[in-house]
Amino acid sequence: MNGHRRVACLVAFGLLMTALIAPASAQNASQTASQFYLAYRAAFDKAKSIDELLPFLSKKSAERVNATPAGDRPKMFELLKMMGTLSEVKILKEAKAADGATLSVEGVGPDKAKNKGTIEIVKEGGAWKLGEESWSSS
Repeated sequence: MNGHRRVACLVAFGLLMTALIAPASAQNASQTASQFYLAYRAAFDKAKSIDELLPFLSKKSAERVNATPAGDRPKMFELLKMMGTLSEVKILKEAKAADGATLSVEGVGPDKAKNKGTIEIVKEGGAWKLGEESWSSS
């Protein structure tokens, strides 16, 4: 029985470490800005709260989120999810910038209209972070 407990403890420790390391893997240092953005989009699509996206956000964007009263965050997140619902997201161009990269992106909105976006990705502390996003439909 003692051996079973030891195995159970090791498995639990492994799961805990995986949970702690997983957010860091979203910030893989070898990723390009485009790969980071696609990882962010995947996390965005799965997210159930704005807090799940904080590891992806630039310091400036995270400060805006944190300045929002806790009671208003679910409404803010709902609006963000509604406005950010896109499929078939493709990176058209990645241009290096002084503090990161600018991506030219396209995707399909819920109304099936093609949307074009400009995404600012910044490097903070050696990790890619989402800066500003602007989208327009064609």
